[in-house]
Formats: sequence, C-alpha cells, structure tokens
Amino acid sequence: MPTIVDLLEYKRKILGDLGNNLENESRRRASEDYHSKRRPRPCGMTIHTGIGCGFSCMYCYIYDMGFSAMAKQYPLEPKELVYALTLNPYVIPERTLAAYGSVTEPFQPETAERAIKYMREVWRHLKLPSQVSTKAILTNEITSGMLSSDPNINVLVTVVTLSNRRLEPKAPDPLMRIDSAGRSAEAGLNVSLFIRPIIPSVTDAEANRILSLAAYKGMESVTLGSLRVTKRILYNLERCGVTRGEIERRLLKPLKGNKQIEIRSQDLKNKIRRVAEDLRLKVFKAACEANMYYHKRYCAICHMGPCNTNIKAERLEDSDIRDLLEYLGAPYSFVEVDDESIKIGLKGAQADGYIRYLMTMGTYRRTVFLKE
Repeated sequence: MPTIVDLLEYKRKILGDLGNNLENESRRRASEDYHSKRRPRPCGMTIHTGIGCGFSCMYCYIYDMGFSAMAKQYPLEPKELVYALTLNPYVIPERTLAAYGSVTEPFQPETAERAIKYMREVWRHLKLPSQVSTKAILTNEITSGMLSSDPNINVLVTVVTLSNRRLEPKAPDPLMRIDSAGRSAEAGLNVSLFIRPIIPSVTDAEANRILSLAAYKGMESVTLGSLRVTKRILYNLERCGVTRGEIERRLLKPLKGNKQIEIRSQDLKNKIRRVAEDLRLKVFKAACEANMYYHKRYCAICHMGPCNTNIKAERLEDSDIRDLLEYLGAPYSFVEVDDESIKIGLKGAQADGYIRYLMTMGTYRRTVFLKE
C-alpha cells in the first residue's frame, strides 16, 4: 500500500500534469474556487455538482445558506474541478472521502450530466472513495454513469416520508425512488436507503413501511441522520402538518435566525434501527461509515468507531509516520502506532490543523500530539 508521502508526491505529479494541460484562465478559475481551499467535512470533501435545487423540500437548509430554488450546473469544467481539488492542501488521493450532493441534488436535469463527468474525472485522477446522496430517480443512464466512475461508489437514496408529499413538493415520488434504487442495486450499484432527516412524528411513524419496502426492493443497508432546523424550516414544517412542539422540545440550542440547530433524535434512531435490524438491513450510524463500508476500509477516527471491524486495519509502521513528519518539516521526539491511534511527541511546537488532518485522514486513525 502507498504511504501518505507516496500519495502526496503522486498528487504533486497530478497537479503538474493537469496544469500543463489547462489554459491560464482555467487554472485561475480553479485556484479561486472554494474546492481548492475548503477543509473537508466529516462526511468528506463536499463536491458541488450544481448551484441551487429545484426540489424545494420543506426541511432543506440550503435555502437558508443563500442557495436558490433555480438549479444550474456548477461553473467549473470537470478537469478544472479536479485541478481545484488537487490544489486543496487537505485532499489526499485515495484517502479523502468525496461527498456529492451536500448542498444540491446531483441528478437534476440541469446538473446530471456534469455530476457524472465530475465523478469520472475525480475518480480517474484522485481515486477518492465516493458517495452520492440523491432524491432523483436512478435511471439506467445515471446508474451506468456512476458505475463507470468509482466502481464501489455508495449511493444514498433519501426517503423520509411516503405519505406527506407537502414536505417534498417537487421531488420525485419516494415509491419511485425506492423502486429505481432496487433496479440499480440489481445492476451492481452499492445503494443504501438514506433516512435523513428523521422528522419526529413523521419519519418514525412511517419507518416500518419505508424500511419494509426498501428491503423488498433489494436494498441491503440504511443510513440514519438527524434533522437540523432554522426558524424558516420550523415554520415550513408546521405548515405541512408536523407538530411544532415535538421539534421545539428536542432542540439542542435555541433557534436564532437562519442558523441550523440539530434536534435530539437518538431515541428515534434507536427505534428505526431496531425495525431495520429485524428486516436484516445493515444500519450505518453516519454517511461516512457507509462510504467506508462499501470501500472496504477500517476507520477509527471518531468516537462512533471503530467502524467496519470485520475489515482488518491497514498496516501502518512507525516509519511511515516518521517519514511524513520529516516530509512536512515537523519536529518530533517519538511516534507510536496501533490500529486505532497514533501518538506523536512534538519538539517545542504545536501541531497545526493541517498536520493533524493529514495524519488522521491519511491513516483513518485518531491522532494524539503530546508536547514535551
């Protein structure tokens, strides 16, 4: 297996090759784009295939972030996007997770073609373990397009209600979503049901029917996720028949304008998890766990793990970490490595976020710095 230093050197080569094949204007556009600078989220590097979303779901937070209900494709050409990602100091080939669909629907008519091209080019050059979240109907064309990119790509198909169509007024029928997901699974796509957000008194009440239908159609796993609300979202949910008080009593913090506040939902997740396990569906605690599972990776980064313990942790030597520290110019006194963590003694320096990120995401282990 390549070391992190090997992967960073490979990334430097990709940057040179792409730069030599792009015009000055393309390089400028890529270098000024947020994909070249943003630090990845826990679910991975969010890759925007479009701007805005026309599905207008009542619980969606992107409209509080300034995105429009009029969708258009993202302005970067596919190779420009890859160049931007390669410029990003936090992106590690083969290690950093790629998450498509975080602030838009990738397979809207306006964005579907560009989304597939992005997936193909990102996989071709960087081999990032990829995941897509969608409410679209997975047509044969979309399915084959994804399979022609990352062969182990994980597709999260969102269904949170079958009955309350007011919550998703312009999104495709959830029954059709599940049906198309089943056909895509038969074609070899790693499809998971995505029950996110869990809307109290709605999603938990319909969970048995949603999960039973998904299992019947051939889906084998489900990922659960919490609801985040703003004042606008809470108002929209109430208009659609959702009990306002049930959400308000679960708020982790008071609502403040367009700031997204997560609600307490562990009891609802436990309830849905039990139903799913009775149906012999594999349950993932988070989207990143599903991505790791389908890419056959062991991960011990966060408190929810270690994840995928049926898979052996990638072998890592102390010397691999020493080489990386020397490559980065970081002084150290000792290194200790096991399957779940890395401990590093620093010599008179604080570890910055960049070094910590490379250590953590490059090895899928928690990193502890001890200052001497």
